Amino acid sequence: MKGGGMEQRKKKVTQEDIARACKIDQGSVSRILNEDTRDSFAEETVKKVFKVAREIGYLHPSLLTSNRRESSRRKAGVRGRVAIIIGTNTVYDEGTVDVDEISLSGMLLRNFNTRKKTLPMDRFKLDVEVDEGRLRGFRCRCRLVRFSENEDEFALAVKFDSLDENAKERLKSFVR
Repeated sequence: MKGGGMEQRKKKVTQEDIARACKIDQGSVSRILNEDTRDSFAEETVKKVFKVAREIGYLHPSLLTSNRRESSRRKAGVRGRVAIIIGTNTVYDEGTVDVDEISLSGMLLRNFNTRKKTLPMDRFKLDVEVDEGRLRGFRCRCRLVRFSENEDEFALAVKFDSLDENAKERLKSFVR
């Protein structure tokens, strides 16, 4: 303690601390946190490293940007139907929406046109069905990831919660 004060400095958390807690070597921790593809780690190990790192306060870009896009996106520009779902599958509102962009992990939705013209104040999911284009008939359930960063236009970035195998295959062929 400097100057006899009561204040103690917090010890900087290191990858070595994470490695000790996870009982693996520091190099493995580094490769996992940096998503290095040279090695393959068990999913359980990867989850444990990220969990421990968050819990002990390790600062790393992969922990600070948890809402990063998980896959490349493609302009979709199609119209669809949307249902806003609350609770145990209760329809809060429904209407139409533009699917502006789509990726293997989610979509950017714009131009909502629903009866209530509001979103619920509690957690909600979105059921979307595309009405046109190559993705016509594509259905998915999504959850909100973030609101659009553009102040001039309302949009929601959503992540897929559940997709059947057919929907996954259609997405793969569309995004490529």
